[in-house]
Amino acid sequence: MTSPQQQRALTWRVLVIFAITAPINCYFLIQMEVVRYTFPTWVVPLSNVIFILTAVMLINAVIRLLKSDFALGQGELLLLYVTLSFATTLAGCDVLQAILSVLGHSFWFATEENEWRTLFWHHLPQWLTVSDRDALRGYYQGESSLYRPLHLQVWLPVVGAWLLLFTVIAFIFLCLNTILRRQWAQRERLTFPIIQLPLAMTNPASAFFRNKRMWIGFAIAAGISLFNGLSHLYPVLPHIPVTRRFFRFHEPPFSYYGTIITAFYPFAIGIMFLMPLDVLFSTTFFYFLYRNEVALAQAVGWNAIPRFPYLNEQTIGAFVGLCFFFGWTGKRHFTTVLKSVLPSRGREPPAQQQHDEPMPYRVAVWGFVLGILLFAFLLYKAGMAPWLALTFAVLFLITPLVTTRIRAESGIFVHAYHWQAPRYILNTILGTHRLGARNLTALSVCFFNRDYRPQQMPHQLEAFKIAEVANINQRRMLLTILIATIFGVFVAFWVQLHLYYQFGADSGYYGPWALGYGRQYFGRLTNWISYPVGTDWLGVIFMGIGFTVMMILTYLRVKFFWLPLHPLGYVMASNQEMSDLWIPLLIALTLKWLILRHGGIQSYRRVIPFFLGLVLGDYLMGSTWSLLNVLLNTTMYQFYP
Repeated sequence: MTSPQQQRALTWRVLVIFAITAPINCYFLIQMEVVRYTFPTWVVPLSNVIFILTAVMLINAVIRLLKSDFALGQGELLLLYVTLSFATTLAGCDVLQAILSVLGHSFWFATEENEWRTLFWHHLPQWLTVSDRDALRGYYQGESSLYRPLHLQVWLPVVGAWLLLFTVIAFIFLCLNTILRRQWAQRERLTFPIIQLPLAMTNPASAFFRNKRMWIGFAIAAGISLFNGLSHLYPVLPHIPVTRRFFRFHEPPFSYYGTIITAFYPFAIGIMFLMPLDVLFSTTFFYFLYRNEVALAQAVGWNAIPRFPYLNEQTIGAFVGLCFFFGWTGKRHFTTVLKSVLPSRGREPPAQQQHDEPMPYRVAVWGFVLGILLFAFLLYKAGMAPWLALTFAVLFLITPLVTTRIRAESGIFVHAYHWQAPRYILNTILGTHRLGARNLTALSVCFFNRDYRPQQMPHQLEAFKIAEVANINQRRMLLTILIATIFGVFVAFWVQLHLYYQFGADSGYYGPWALGYGRQYFGRLTNWISYPVGTDWLGVIFMGIGFTVMMILTYLRVKFFWLPLHPLGYVMASNQEMSDLWIPLLIALTLKWLILRHGGIQSYRRVIPFFLGLVLGDYLMGSTWSLLNVLLNTTMYQFYP
């Protein structure tokens, strides 16, 4: 039997469209997230990318009618989706927006009062930061130009250094995803809910846009967004309360729960409906368990213990436990991978199982090892001690690895795990006193991702799954990812620097986070150095509790597969954004249970287009309001958050 011919994907037309739309997309993100303080990059699939993909598909439909040979195929449309997703992720609020806010902050805002000159100036890595005050003056005050010789001379080496770091990180993720792909995508058959919408939109055989249920869902979500947008412009019209609202009770027992947030996002209900039923139930169960733990602590007076019940530390331990579980469940596959790297008795293993991989396993394994060592070396050059640089490089992989699995198996669309970053793990276990000022400074500058909402690694594995489903060459997809990463880093720096020199980061034009990331990180660094502490033993104990609970859950999962408590629910419930999403979670759980209970799997499959329509309608109408917000320079309705 011959395999079907692979789709044309990486063409000059896709690259041209990507090169044109990526800077415009980045400008839109800066306007939305830094100027107007609303965040398209927090949720996946990315609403702005779906909007651009839809616009390109509409133009493509007209071209197909006029000259069908010139129209883009599904492979090209999916490659456009992938490249824009990477560019958006890198330009997001938690990645290069945050990093750029840090690079010159300590040099520009140093005063005699904050004593930054004596505390950590001499520890800052010069090749990753900007210390020239003449170059920073235009950056912070505006009414200048990035393209002056001095500014380019100062910024180009720093941008190049960060480009190198992100390329190394992307390569490490590519190697790791190559090793994991067959186990997770084919052996365990994870469903990858996040990519279902772009796959359905671009598949000419799916009849997605001719499905009546899809249009019903689309009309409901788009209608709510349209009505709320008009209500925002004309307050005489009533408002449909789907975005978040805050409630605080002053009488016990409800006062023990603190602020309660309600939201009914249509797109959230649509995406969560695609999550497995046991994951939906487990996430709901553990979320309410967490909230009741906090309420109980308030009721009995345990709130005197700081951070009780240490949800972040429990999550760190659970993350480590999940990594062990992934290794154990995939031990056969990983053994096969290692045998291909170290063939026994001098015989090379057969390569027929690797022809559809993004890269040969030998390249992936040794590339992963060398990538980690290179990453650790760059961290060492940034100021970390050698042992800390290698430790950081390994710990850095934990949260991306777990969130990649969460996205692939459950499809949760937001994952905020700020306190699971290596700097906080190390500070809890070792203490700031043992780390010292030099290491703490390097940890503050080299953070790479602030809250782990936009991430490269999950997008990479989803891109490989897209290639598998749509019959696109995996190695072309790997090349596409590298191109999108390198170009995305360059565009993100370029657009942001251009705008900051034009308007000034400290001029008042931008919102709080133009300076807020730097203020937060160097304020915390000042506190770490000025008031050093030892090991947080209570935090370490709760890390152990989180690890133990995860081991118990994974054991129960293996022994009693019918048990509805899924291990991923334990870590997903501690997601910082879950307080906004508990109502959509309950709605999706109830609807999915009812449909499967009374209609079976066939009914479930028939209603999926309706829920995808909810996502598409909310995204397109919400993005339209956001676009009008930027074009008209006025305040419009925002569908999230």
